[in-house]
Amino acid sequence: MDGFVDIHCHALPGVDDGADRLATGLDMLRHAADEGVDDVILTPHYRADDGLERGQVLQQRFAEFAAAVTDAGIRVTVHLGAELGFRFGLAGLARTTAVARLAGGPYVLVDLPPGPLSPGLEQAFFEIRTAGFRPVLAHPERHRDLAGDPERMEQLRAQDLLLQINAGSLRGCFGRRAQVAAIHLAESGQADFVGSDGHDLEKRPVALRSAYEQVVALAGPDEAQRLFVHNPRRVLIGEPVEPGPRAESAERPGLWDRIRRRLH
Repeated sequence: MDGFVDIHCHALPGVDDGADRLATGLDMLRHAADEGVDDVILTPHYRADDGLERGQVLQQRFAEFAAAVTDAGIRVTVHLGAELGFRFGLAGLARTTAVARLAGGPYVLVDLPPGPLSPGLEQAFFEIRTAGFRPVLAHPERHRDLAGDPERMEQLRAQDLLLQINAGSLRGCFGRRAQVAAIHLAESGQADFVGSDGHDLEKRPVALRSAYEQVVALAGPDEAQRLFVHNPRRVLIGEPVEPGPRAESAERPGLWDRIRRRLH
């Protein structure tokens, strides 16, 4: 098995709610290496109204951290990206600074704010795509309104929006609703990536191994490789991702109704 690639991680120290100091960030990557992770894209939070100064700070912190990772002999290659807060105009930010793109390529990781879904959601993602970028929606299973609205989820997916689910969601770390939605997305082939969304060493570590084994049991080893290895590595090299097979269970009428009943 090839090594995992984690496209969503907050191990860059001292820049957001992730690693609080250098030692924590290094220990997070040591744990990632023990989990079988070869590459990590560091994705600190970045809002469009933070300005270009934020990007410059992140680039400097990344250079310092990458050197520290090498000096520590940690067997993980780090890359820089960002988790962008959703709003209109993200395409302009992605054009302006490479930090806003995953590993400097065409993929853009976007986080939705909590609360009601924006009526302009599809239009905003359409603008990103027409600007030449590939939007990736971070952990849609954790957004209460979206996880409870499968029709909207499928509509976004049909419009070529890529979906990244959290390993912790599959394991039940974010509650029953998120777990059921994550399992469905993985089983049905609608998910495109599984990332750690690692923030620390205990509550939200860079842990992928158990979630990988879970997906093997749910959807088979080929699908697990697509979500944890092949598609994330395609992000690193800027190639199109592999679409997932539409499992028969995803097409059965009433599936989401049964899932909703399980949640209640």
